[in-house]
Amino acid sequence: MAQLIDVTLRDGGYVNGFDFSLEAAKHIVSGLQKAGVDWIEIGYRNGPAKGTAGLGMTAATNDDYIAALKEFAPLANLVVMLHPHNIQAEDLQSLKSLGVSLVRVCIRQDLLEEGLDTIRECTRIGLFTSANFVRITYFTSQEIKQLTLKAEAAGADIVYFADSNGHLVPDQVKSIASVLKSTLTIPVGFHAHNNLSMGLANTVAALECGVDWVDSSLRGMGRSGGNLATEVFAAYMERCFGAARYKLIELMDTAEYVQEEILLSEQYMTPMTKDILFGMMNFSTDLKQLIMDASLQHNVYWKELAYGLGTYPPDKITGEDIAFIASRIKRNNRELQHL
Repeated sequence: MAQLIDVTLRDGGYVNGFDFSLEAAKHIVSGLQKAGVDWIEIGYRNGPAKGTAGLGMTAATNDDYIAALKEFAPLANLVVMLHPHNIQAEDLQSLKSLGVSLVRVCIRQDLLEEGLDTIRECTRIGLFTSANFVRITYFTSQEIKQLTLKAEAAGADIVYFADSNGHLVPDQVKSIASVLKSTLTIPVGFHAHNNLSMGLANTVAALECGVDWVDSSLRGMGRSGGNLATEVFAAYMERCFGAARYKLIELMDTAEYVQEEILLSEQYMTPMTKDILFGMMNFSTDLKQLIMDASLQHNVYWKELAYGLGTYPPDKITGEDIAFIASRIKRNNRELQHL
């Protein structure tokens, strides 16, 4: 049976600016632990990709926060994610000494060596480490093989592939999972996003290919279109396989706490129209922001602008490309007005 990581306190932080109180974090950790969730990700060390400025407690995941959770729930398997460019050697030593059970290193294709160096250092000091390949839809099949083998050689204990853009469908998940399972000798994990409401279907597809680790979050709370909801995954597993691995009542109680105390009462993690369109187009959240900014700057409809960029390779779109398409849309609109 695959291992489950709940990522509410980390990926969910993109919804509320990582502004979880310590009391809320303890409540969530306690509920997940009582429900039998295997691993609990508690935040980023020293910030998501762009750092900690203006963000709350789980964006920094400092020593005091980790120590408080370890004292509160000493048997919980706590997980911390990090971006290599935000980390110093002493951060890794602190994570080791504080008893963090798993460190997940974000691996970007353009920053591969930096990520591999961090994995080597984690391995050297004895940290259980996952190499998390983000934006997997920007990798070719050959690149997936070659780069994940490098992560294994660097000492990673797990290799994850993340559908960061929420673009994959089950057949694609199966294709990537099969490549990784046949290429690597270490366990493989999958992180789904729910832009096209494929979080559960894609996770099930990964499990059918023998993936060893999967992610979810309470209420699906997460970046962009959100994640697979932990309570939905638990209910599905019980529905299909009978014996309850997780205590569903405790999970639902904790999910309701997140809904009522963390999310706004009317805020549900149904993908917004932006998330649906950008997931379909395979556009990253960084690119989404550039498009939204350009639509305001050039006074063009953001949906038209996104569609206008559809012929470009999504991982190669530049600010100049966006400005060019925006100008063309404006010109076309002016011509239509004069017809």
